[in-house]
Amino acid sequence: MSDLMAASRVNYQQIKSKTARRVMGALVLPVFLSACLGANVDQIVQRQCPSVAILNTADKLPLNGQTVELNAASLTCSIDRNQDNALLAEVTLTGRVSEKVKMPIFVAALDIENRQLSRTQFAVTGQGGVFNLTLPPVIYGKKGDGSKARLVAGFVLTPAQLAANRADYRQKLGLGE
Repeated sequence: MSDLMAASRVNYQQIKSKTARRVMGALVLPVFLSACLGANVDQIVQRQCPSVAILNTADKLPLNGQTVELNAASLTCSIDRNQDNALLAEVTLTGRVSEKVKMPIFVAALDIENRQLSRTQFAVTGQGGVFNLTLPPVIYGKKGDGSKARLVAGFVLTPAQLAANRADYRQKLGLGE
């Protein structure tokens, strides 16, 4: 099996800090979409889903010389009629990790003016190598609310890690320090 085809096992743990709970509120469903598909959950056709992307400066997790990066994001959408027609997105991330490490990951819904509508965080343990990681579904809106959100995902970074990623990004763009 090629390195690109290998999928590492991951463990999900919803972040339960006081701040994260306040931010997340009721934004995360406690079960995977695949476990709750039934009479009251309808899949949405792909063209009706929001766009999803990896946030440029949150695509790498600097950890003592380890390589931890996110390369791609995709999603599957549905409507949960039991949750007041909540729009759900099950985000799948692809990336690479050099060895077993705990990775704090977020998914945020942004409006057309880049204002954050919702944000959900997970602590995920990657085992090393290339991974495909499907996160539990997140609510990104309600059917008929009029605005179409877009989703971004990335690593939850410390201020120092974010500064390092921004400096690296500026350098890659040829903008210097």
